[in-house]
Amino acid sequence: MFDDKQPATRSEWADQQLRGAILRGDFAPGEVLKISALEKQLNVSATPLREALRNLATDGLVELHSHGSARVASVDSAEAAELYEIRLLLEPTALERSVAKGDAAYRGRVEAAWKAFTGVDEPSLALHASFHRELLSACDSAWLLRVTLQLADRAGLLIAHGQVGYEVDYDVIASHEPLFGLVMAGDAAGASDELHRHLKNILEMFQTLALQQQD
Repeated sequence: MFDDKQPATRSEWADQQLRGAILRGDFAPGEVLKISALEKQLNVSATPLREALRNLATDGLVELHSHGSARVASVDSAEAAELYEIRLLLEPTALERSVAKGDAAYRGRVEAAWKAFTGVDEPSLALHASFHRELLSACDSAWLLRVTLQLADRAGLLIAHGQVGYEVDYDVIASHEPLFGLVMAGDAAGASDELHRHLKNILEMFQTLALQQQD
């Protein structure tokens, strides 16, 4: 469930591991996240775990309760359309600014995330989310970056638990190749347009599936 890559701090480590597990669907919506069990699994103390859970709650992936417990956030297909409509408004702009400001280190992070995403037999939701986070990582607006990453992670949670579905023949990797190429070429406007098209296609896809399920 968890990997062994070491970030700068233990709270960041716990955040990354829990975020990845949630976005993979390893935890069900509403499932209690037990601090004592996570301490053993991640080999960290309660303090960094609680800090990580607070961060995840801010991003809409975890729900914190007054008595100190934490649960994986519930998911609702009714919010999916609104979520993608807001992503369409904000995320292409964040990407354009990210690519425009991105340097060689940024492109190196994007390439590494792409190789991880495409280097597995079965596309991983967690690696997909990591790729999108790296695409936006050089955005020079802290607020825009924060909001777009929260929206992207929330969308990942909906996808992980089947609230946003792909068509049977949808090729996740192929759908991202043009976007990756434009980002690596430094084409900020082109990457923004491609991301808008990509998100709009997904929005239309699950809207169609939702209508089919109602029939």
